[in-house]
Amino acid sequence: MKTYAFATGMEFAAPAVDVLAAQGTPPSLLIGYPPKLQHRSGFAPLREASDKHGIPLLETADINDGQAYELVKGMDLFVIAGWSQLVREPLLSACPLGSIGLHPTRLPEGRGRAALPWTIIKRLETSAVSLFFLDEGADTGDLIAQREFTISRRDDAGAVYRKVTEINVDLLATYIPLLLEGRVVARPQGPGGSWWEKRRPEDGVIDWSRPAAELYDWVRALAAPYPGAFTSVSGRRLYVHSADLVEYGGTEPAGTVLAPVWSTGVGGVLVACGSGLLVVREVQWDGEERRDALDLMESGELPVGACLGS
Repeated sequence: MKTYAFATGMEFAAPAVDVLAAQGTPPSLLIGYPPKLQHRSGFAPLREASDKHGIPLLETADINDGQAYELVKGMDLFVIAGWSQLVREPLLSACPLGSIGLHPTRLPEGRGRAALPWTIIKRLETSAVSLFFLDEGADTGDLIAQREFTISRRDDAGAVYRKVTEINVDLLATYIPLLLEGRVVARPQGPGGSWWEKRRPEDGVIDWSRPAAELYDWVRALAAPYPGAFTSVSGRRLYVHSADLVEYGGTEPAGTVLAPVWSTGVGGVLVACGSGLLVVREVQWDGEERRDALDLMESGELPVGACLGS
């Protein structure tokens, strides 16, 4: 019976292991991040899945430090999904059937990091999850399959992440048995392509001089599982986790808090932008719990006339 290792640190990992085990193709080894890295966006531990299915687990912060290679080199296939490092030699070529990965863009478009935030910021209406063989480049290997998904203007990062998660699980469940049986024919990626830049949490600052439409996309793109877009109020950091868009040609200075917005659901606070208005809804002071923006207005923490970004 052929064997494979599965390395991942993302939320879809445990559901994927459940599906793979249920269909009779469980991994022989799991590789995940240690608990000390739980601050990473989308982190999900594999300990429970390991115990549930009786699969050995290696927890490592560095997949190329030699530990993984010693465990993987006797297996047939290596599956890496949602790992923040590039896999290097000799681990990359440790298995005779190769190493495969998943990337949530339509490769060769969107190679690199922070694929889902960039997908929203760039206002793409469709994209795809790519399953491909890993090589020494960044997301440059031969394609095995691509599965398309749509992005609506109302989707935030969490909604897109859930769409991608469902596709990830389905692609792994479909193609791992075929790969183990040697029944997959891959094709080279097309010419050209693009690389999207790495994003850091501090890159999420909101520039209120930008049009409201851009800032609406900015907030959606950085929503959970990512750290969130943020601004400042009197030197204090305030995260904006959800917002709505009002395209309005007002003349108020950018960043000016204008008025409350009441609704039967979650209320909000109107904020002027370079053009248009943003209805700021769910917010969070740095280090505190999430709250409705109206709560901050009612408590005096975010008064009418306050200037965000100051």
